[in-house]
Amino acid sequence: MIIICSLHDLNSVCESINPKFLISVIDPGYAPETPKNVSKHLKLGFDDIIKISNENHIFRNNTDEIPQLPPNEDHISEIINFTHDWIPEEDIVIHCWCGVSRSMATATYLLCRENPSKIDQNIKYLRKIAPHANPNKLMIKYFEKELNLGDKITQAFNNYPYTITYDCSSNFAPVTLFNVDEMRNFK
Repeated sequence: MIIICSLHDLNSVCESINPKFLISVIDPGYAPETPKNVSKHLKLGFDDIIKISNENHIFRNNTDEIPQLPPNEDHISEIINFTHDWIPEEDIVIHCWCGVSRSMATATYLLCRENPSKIDQNIKYLRKIAPHANPNKLMIKYFEKELNLGDKITQAFNNYPYTITYDCSSNFAPVTLFNVDEMRNFK
């Protein structure tokens, strides 16, 4: 099971699920403590942006003095390497600030990695479960490259746009659960 949540919900989710794997894709310079019972915790710090710009709306946890940092190939490689041994029968929790973009991009990678021949179906499933998902577009580009998918994930998200938005400065997305077996059988 892939469980997506916000930083706000991280501890309660980990207490109730006891995942083996945890990925924190959160602000540069901020690393949340590893909840007890989590044996593998990847902590990555980068902003939910696609390029450095004064126009970016960035939500951070008291790390505003650190320059903007978009996701890069090294971050993506760390996610790929960390999840290499993850299997869908094991729980993995992925969180970012709001549970909408960086964590959803990472979940998208895992869903498409597990079912690479049916990208459109995967994204349609993701959209049914998470109408609020707005995966970081730069991360998606890197994951498409890793999976040799051209722009299939991007095109699928264009076909199934998000329908719910959150003001991440004041509220967070709900905890979201993705079941890979359910996705494989989704029509």
